[in-house]
Amino acid sequence: MLEVWRRGGKALKNASARLVGTIEVAFYWYGRAIATVPVLAIVVCLVLTAVCGIGLTQFQQETRPVKLWTPDDSEFVRVQEWMENNFATDIRFNMAIYEADNVLNKNVLLEMLRVHEVLANTTTSAGTTWDNTCWRVQALPIFPFGRRREVNTSQESPEHQLNDFSDILPREGYCERFESLREVCLEGGLLDVFGYDRDFLASLTQEQILNEINDAQTSTITGFPFNVTRYLAQVKRDNEGYIVLARAASHTWFTRVNRSALVGDGLVNDAGTGTQVDKETKEWEKQVVVNLLNTTNRPPKIKFYLMSASSYGTISGKHIRDDLHHLGFGFVVVFVFVVVMLGRRNHVEARPLLSLLGLTCVGMAVLISYGLCSACGIPYGPVNSIIPFLLLGLGIDDMFVILESWRCLTPTEQEWKLADRIGVTLGRAGVAITVTSLTDFLAFTVGSTTDLPALRYFCIYSAVGIASIYFLQVTYFVAWLTLDQRRLEDRRHGLLWCWKMSPTWSARDCSQHDLCHEFFARVYAKVLLQPCMRITVLLLTGIVFGVSIWGLANLKQEFDPIWFLPHDSYLHHYFEKQREYFPSSEEPASVYFANINLVEELPKIQRLTERLLASKYVAKVDSWVDKYIAHWEDALTADPNLFPDRLTQFLFSAGGAPYRDRNFRFNTSLSCLEDAPPIRATSIDFSYKLQPSSQEKVEAMEGVRNIVHGANMSGEVRVWARVYATWETNKVIKKELFRNLGVATVVVAMTTLVLLASVSASCMVVLCVVFTLVDVAALIHWWGLTVDIVSCIDLVLAVGLCVDYAAHVAHTFLTKTGDRIQRAADTLATIGPPVFSGGFSTFLAFVFLANSSSHVFQSFFKVCFGVCLYGLYHGLVFLPALLALIGPESHNSVTPYPGTPRSPRTPRSLRTPSSSNSVLSPREKKSCNSDEKVNDEERTEAVSWEEDEVGVFTVEGQDGGPTQGS
Repeated sequence: MLEVWRRGGKALKNASARLVGTIEVAFYWYGRAIATVPVLAIVVCLVLTAVCGIGLTQFQQETRPVKLWTPDDSEFVRVQEWMENNFATDIRFNMAIYEADNVLNKNVLLEMLRVHEVLANTTTSAGTTWDNTCWRVQALPIFPFGRRREVNTSQESPEHQLNDFSDILPREGYCERFESLREVCLEGGLLDVFGYDRDFLASLTQEQILNEINDAQTSTITGFPFNVTRYLAQVKRDNEGYIVLARAASHTWFTRVNRSALVGDGLVNDAGTGTQVDKETKEWEKQVVVNLLNTTNRPPKIKFYLMSASSYGTISGKHIRDDLHHLGFGFVVVFVFVVVMLGRRNHVEARPLLSLLGLTCVGMAVLISYGLCSACGIPYGPVNSIIPFLLLGLGIDDMFVILESWRCLTPTEQEWKLADRIGVTLGRAGVAITVTSLTDFLAFTVGSTTDLPALRYFCIYSAVGIASIYFLQVTYFVAWLTLDQRRLEDRRHGLLWCWKMSPTWSARDCSQHDLCHEFFARVYAKVLLQPCMRITVLLLTGIVFGVSIWGLANLKQEFDPIWFLPHDSYLHHYFEKQREYFPSSEEPASVYFANINLVEELPKIQRLTERLLASKYVAKVDSWVDKYIAHWEDALTADPNLFPDRLTQFLFSAGGAPYRDRNFRFNTSLSCLEDAPPIRATSIDFSYKLQPSSQEKVEAMEGVRNIVHGANMSGEVRVWARVYATWETNKVIKKELFRNLGVATVVVAMTTLVLLASVSASCMVVLCVVFTLVDVAALIHWWGLTVDIVSCIDLVLAVGLCVDYAAHVAHTFLTKTGDRIQRAADTLATIGPPVFSGGFSTFLAFVFLANSSSHVFQSFFKVCFGVCLYGLYHGLVFLPALLALIGPESHNSVTPYPGTPRSPRTPRSLRTPSSSNSVLSPREKKSCNSDEKVNDEERTEAVSWEEDEVGVFTVEGQDGGPTQGS
């Protein structure tokens, strides 16, 4: 068994060595070609970016919640699509809450009336008014009744108390009068008691106002049954049950969608409701918000809170866009950091333009990603706003690794021609950035297979962006590095390239110290690799991981769309007051029936109503069938041929009128004097009890679905609730999260195994990734986040970020020689500075998001902060300590670069500063991994041939440049 394992490991190593060797040679030639024609490479990248940017002409932004947060194959989506074709609703809700010591006071009622008048007089620039956009109903005849003070503690009006003129008047006369009734705009609130009559309301005393409120049974505007308690909160009654005080009152205005205007530019998607709305209605809703929130004439002791149908989509989308300015702040800070880290502290060796041009790769990658994805018809989701931050962090990492490989050229290699130096640099850096970029790309590619649309869009855009920035860094940035190095070797100013320094200029010694490299090589590596320190690190890591497992176990699953609203917005204030005064103890839902024989199915619908009422999840059921059976006592035994006529009479009665437009869709219009036409679809309404947790909400949804599906009715029977959109997400979010994280981790393991050619090294990288993910998940739990769609996206993103740190360290460790401690020390000296710089620059890129009030950006900041903290810890603290203890053997391979220079070196007496990476004096040249000075003559060896393990011969000539043969 051990022999088989050994042979398998050797075969893997040989195969990977060939693959890695091929990649290095390819990158060498690619870098050499770029350095030969850098201007052409730059032009090609710019043209490619511009061509991909054309795809933005097909840019589509998806804002509808149903299309973002709900799985495409969920039952909710299927029912929603069915409803849009068979039971589309045109009603839109606009609501307000009034708060005062007693909202039943005359001053408060007059303020309600003033608000109503402001709304009724609101007109848009296009001429849309309240009369144009309101939902209209026919007002029923009103008949005065006696008081009902003694029954007012009931939440529902007793049915026998409702007067029905359809039972009193002859049918022809009733229908004639009904057809002549005026249509009124539908509202709902306390003002229905007073008929919106200012003079009448102003003439009443406080006692009379309370009498009117307690006696109201029907709306004075519509004639519909009216229950005053549904509009009041924190009600106080006297000993007789008489309402005397209430702390809050609600009011609802109903607008409608103009179906005839849903063509061309008149159609817009409402991001708040997930439905289509005409442009005029939405503009009126926006304008009325502006007018109603004007506090100029509002009494100081009355609080007013508002929500329009279009508020959620308008505020949430604008909020995310407004916070994008944090990206600009992050870019500036990162630019300063990159300038400091990439160059030296003098006029020539500073690299400000190179740093800026390297950062432009991020913008170009974003443009390529958005353009290509838009051209392919992939929508842009709101969470995609964090992609520039992601690419900014990943792109800087690659840039630092390339510059580190350039800095680590040996003194002998620094004597070669510039094209050869660039080729060797990219050959060595290419594998390192390929390992991380490929794992990042595959991690997001795996994430794109998710059922959650918003996560899928994000992962596709991110995968394309990562591939783009990878290409741009090895092409566009390397080309500018070539030009910048030419500038440096010609002693030109780092910012003003046209300014050439004097021939006598030389860099001061103080500008040549790289404090970061010196810290890692001389201080950090020596301290970390002490035996006691390594043991402490391993123990500390285990303790933190154990505590994090406990935190992960307590991570809750919850999603609330309100989190996407800024806390200082008027809409967020409204939802706070709604939960305080009108808590969501009942979630409205409906059961839809289509293509069924209603006469035969009435008993089954009645039994379904009974089973729903008996369910522990259902609060109440409002079924027109029950009201129909109460209206016609022999409804279940009468001649079926009477049903169409009786249904018409019922729907035009006082008890049935509220169901006519809400619960029925006929093939043709319904007339008062004619039999009801064939029914296309009908529905009954019910509401859920308050469910405290997401798991119980999912159980409630599935429980009711089982009841409905078990009714064994003919035709189509569907259950739907708007809240199902969130509950469906809660149903799959945790499963999708762990599936994506698990598959992404497996992909990381396989990719690192192939490219690192070491089972143990790959396992250590995966261990660091797992430790980081668990620690981050625990951190966000302690930071107040839950498992929702945004944190799910961020944790998938975390896989791509945290693998970079460990993969770079493991790859570098495998290239070093000596014992484990020496190799770990050399690894920290070589790759420690760029890994730290990349991680810290990633932190700087999003640190300003801490000031954002957006849930998306706040979640991203918290997750990425944890990734940078724990990722750098596991990559630069835990992994080196572990490698120094049980690290794998060195690959000890010589990178073959065919075609490197064989010409004699330039004599030192004729050499100019252009023959080196910098303008350092010879005595300041040092090896990348050692504090000792390196002498050129000591580096020059006799020509020798050596065959490595994969059968590739390398030769090192007098010029130090290896050639290849076989």
